[in-house]
Amino acid sequence: MDVWTWLLLLNLLRVNVAKGLYDQCNHQVKLQSGQKLLINSPYYPALYPRGTSCRYAVEAPKDQVLQFKCELQLQTLSTDLKCRTEVFHFNSEGDEVLTSSEYFCGSGKFERKSFLNRAVISYISNGHSEPPSAVKLKDKLTAGATTSTTTHAPQGVSIEEQDAEEAEVEPGLPEESEDPEESEEDLSDEVLHVLQDVGVSDALAYVASLLYDDEEARKSRTTTIYLDALPIRSSSKTSGKRARIVTTYPLAPSTRQGGGRFTCLVEAIQPTCSCGWSRIPRIASPTNEEAVLHEFPPMAGVLTKKHGKLFCGAAIIHHHYLLSAAHCFLGPETSSAAQLRVVVGEHDLASAYETFATRRYDLVALILHEAFSQASDGQPRNDIALLKTRSPIMWSMNVGPACLPLQPTEDGRKLPLAGHQVVAAGWGTTSYGGPQTHRLLKATLDVIDGQRCRQTLLSAGGVPPHTFCTYTPGRDTCQYDSGGALYERIHGRLVAVGIVSFGQACATQQPSVNTRVASFIKWIRTKSPEVAYCPGRI
Repeated sequence: MDVWTWLLLLNLLRVNVAKGLYDQCNHQVKLQSGQKLLINSPYYPALYPRGTSCRYAVEAPKDQVLQFKCELQLQTLSTDLKCRTEVFHFNSEGDEVLTSSEYFCGSGKFERKSFLNRAVISYISNGHSEPPSAVKLKDKLTAGATTSTTTHAPQGVSIEEQDAEEAEVEPGLPEESEDPEESEEDLSDEVLHVLQDVGVSDALAYVASLLYDDEEARKSRTTTIYLDALPIRSSSKTSGKRARIVTTYPLAPSTRQGGGRFTCLVEAIQPTCSCGWSRIPRIASPTNEEAVLHEFPPMAGVLTKKHGKLFCGAAIIHHHYLLSAAHCFLGPETSSAAQLRVVVGEHDLASAYETFATRRYDLVALILHEAFSQASDGQPRNDIALLKTRSPIMWSMNVGPACLPLQPTEDGRKLPLAGHQVVAAGWGTTSYGGPQTHRLLKATLDVIDGQRCRQTLLSAGGVPPHTFCTYTPGRDTCQYDSGGALYERIHGRLVAVGIVSFGQACATQQPSVNTRVASFIKWIRTKSPEVAYCPGRI
């Protein structure tokens, strides 16, 4: 069994373990813009049953983020340094499995924001608990209940607005209703399920998820936080109707031992503009080498529908738009949007197992610069194109937009500047006329002075306007890299400062010429007027 197949099986095992862990208490919650939602643990403000697990996947509208303000009171043993008895998870990326989450123990408060528009919180309690005899759940909420619930917050009403309209109720008890049947209907509509006994396998599943990665990898991706002790609150002003997820079952007897409690106030908010994120916020090593998996979230490949062959690169700059080179789209099989699609989240073109981020999107428009031209010597001018996808490209930590150089430097010059380094990535050939790589490669290149570049290329026709040159001995872009971005890493973010355009063979004594994106910002905005690109400096 090869390594990629093994990784695939491990990932499937991880997903299935998580599904089994939460199969009886698994909730999908959707918020509208500006709405707030209170998520409380089962039986809150009483303790949730020991030996149970619940997960809440919360989603905000596209391009918004979720803000969490949580208070935990977990009965974590002082000797439990790995949070195995009681644990609360927060996953800022919306990943519904346990690895890569933050782990919280003990009692205290914390605030977090989601990475994009989705986040997941969950708890796992180790051990076994017997169902309390004093608590009788509705028939429809027993073991045969639906395993997953989707909840939509009430439209147009925030928690604060409902506070003014609703009388306070006894915490943990159903709201009074004159009609018993109406009360029963409200309960099923307003309250999410709480099941009493998930079983001892919870602990085993939790341990299995922790063992999925080796120790060093887990340390780099997870955080365990022990919170300071807080006084126990004796009351709550949250009604089941207002919070939607607040449990309204009768409280369990005080003699029943529980595992803890939590309450999280969640709000969908408009974030500050974000772009250019990368798992590797450093300069690439100064060699032609394979990129780290998902090192370049904006990286895309352009391919034909007919043959499925990747022939040029592109850079994501919006949910519907990508940057590329105009000269890529002159052939009979590449000149129409209907013939093309782009692939994002890809790494190894020869494997389907190394990443689950790969998606393909058909194009609905191919926009070449009106002044694009290609001279007889092969030098293109205004070599830039916008590709528009039919359906929106979905963001994740592994797929997202590059930043654009919207602002000049303090002295008015346009990026990149001579002496800077840029990083190129692509699936091009490794030598002129050689084989095309199937794994994404990267190279760090030096930006050289324009005058030096013009003198070097004088015999070849000089350098077109709105371009810049790169030259590094032994390193270069090559065939099929055209259209891909050259990135400058500014404060850890990937800024698409250039587009691979042309050169004399590959890695020769002559520099390569690239389109300067900063010279075409006005054109990009004109061709995509509905888009508000990230303003200001990166």
